[in-house]
Amino acid sequence: MGYEFTDEDENSPIRTAEGERIGTVSDVNEGRASVEEDEGITDAIREALGWDSDDDESDRQTHDLSDAAVERVDDDGVWIRQI
Repeated sequence: MGYEFTDEDENSPIRTAEGERIGTVSDVNEGRASVEEDEGITDAIREALGWDSDDDESDRQTHDLSDAAVERVDDDGVWIRQI
């Protein structure tokens, strides 16, 4: 079992293992997190996380974050496993 998100995780930044910010937890529902991606996120990161890419990048997209993708959670945000 992976990390179970709580309401306290809302608005936390999502970071890669290298520290790059790729999004923000926008909602938590029943232990699952929805993430609003940041502008400029690469297709490689989207693909590694299983997030679909939309050709229209004018709107930020929201995706579910798998608890299995989480390496750790600390004061600096939610860190995803090495991609």
